[in-house]
Amino acid sequence: MNSSCSGRRLRTMASSLSLPQTTISDILSRLPVKSLTRFKSVSKDWAYLTSTPAFVSDHLRRSSSDPSLIVRCYNTQSGFDSVILLITDPTQNFACRHLAVPLDEPLPLFPKIVGSIGGLVCLDVSPCYASDFVLWNPGTKQFKHLPVPLIASTRSNPIWLVFVGFGFDSFNNDYKLVRIVSFKRNDGLPFVRAEVYSWKEGVWKELEDTVCFDSAIICGGQDGVVVVDGSLNWVAIGLQRYADRKVVISFDMRREVFKTIPLPALTRIGNVKVMSYMGLLAIAVYPLVFAANGNNMNRFEFSVLSDCEDGRKHWTNVVLAENFSKSLVPMGTWRDRELMIKQMGDRDNHPKLFLYDPIDERTKRLPIDCVDLYLQCYSHAESLVSVDGRN
Repeated sequence: MNSSCSGRRLRTMASSLSLPQTTISDILSRLPVKSLTRFKSVSKDWAYLTSTPAFVSDHLRRSSSDPSLIVRCYNTQSGFDSVILLITDPTQNFACRHLAVPLDEPLPLFPKIVGSIGGLVCLDVSPCYASDFVLWNPGTKQFKHLPVPLIASTRSNPIWLVFVGFGFDSFNNDYKLVRIVSFKRNDGLPFVRAEVYSWKEGVWKELEDTVCFDSAIICGGQDGVVVVDGSLNWVAIGLQRYADRKVVISFDMRREVFKTIPLPALTRIGNVKVMSYMGLLAIAVYPLVFAANGNNMNRFEFSVLSDCEDGRKHWTNVVLAENFSKSLVPMGTWRDRELMIKQMGDRDNHPKLFLYDPIDERTKRLPIDCVDLYLQCYSHAESLVSVDGRN
């Protein structure tokens, strides 16, 4: 039976049974986006119902409890030979398919993923300086080019580095894209400007509060940002009073202000990946250059920033692995609970990608063929959220 026939049958059944609107809404909110999109052509009432903000929110809440994985695989940092995969049900009935980015024109490079939240994926489609963005909903297949950012590179004041992040401001029901732009001063130190795009308002605006960048420089690559409890977070190298240590630069999406969070001493001698875990800010610390003979840091630590009895926040260790034979590289978290970890390979073995649950200490390997490439991994919940801010 095709979806059009099933839609008519479901509509007739609902009518004959005189089901309450709330019951119909509850039933429809459990269906996948593909079915709901087709049902809109069956019933004008259902088309209206499934477009209301309340229904869109209910549907997203349900789908968020069982997210998929979006994985971008690419050969080089420049983005060539790339593919975006959607992995559904990673731990049980593993299924993987390629996602085609529905853009109107060819791109000089394959899109880079800025972030995935609420069913929306933000893509950086610019060749450099993170200056051209697209909002994309893979479920509804909607996409939208965002306006050109305000901060640009000039001959007299060229851009040095750009860092971006995409998240959700639940207080204002707004998806926001933050762009942090570094320029080099004559003394070699960076001068930072920042701007934010509002999905709700459809415009960019420059941020005034950038004082924390006087004491830290963001480091890390394209996937070096994480959303935690209404904030965007990047790892940074400390300056001035934070010299010789690493910190987290955190952006509060509701108040639109930055702050600095100190990191533990161990982060000085290892790579640091900022992550989210059970609604808390977390970090993974792993070797800068792997050496199994013990001449270098040979450990993997995962810690969370939690509230303690003294009323202050402290870093608490959750996972510690030592003296392993192959380097472990953190990629992110799935369902905000299971760690995605890439185990590096050698001449005889290819790298492996697996999920690790720190609570029950279970490990599940993900059978992805392109793990030997660079990876970006994000949890992704299917949704009806519009790319143009109408919902």
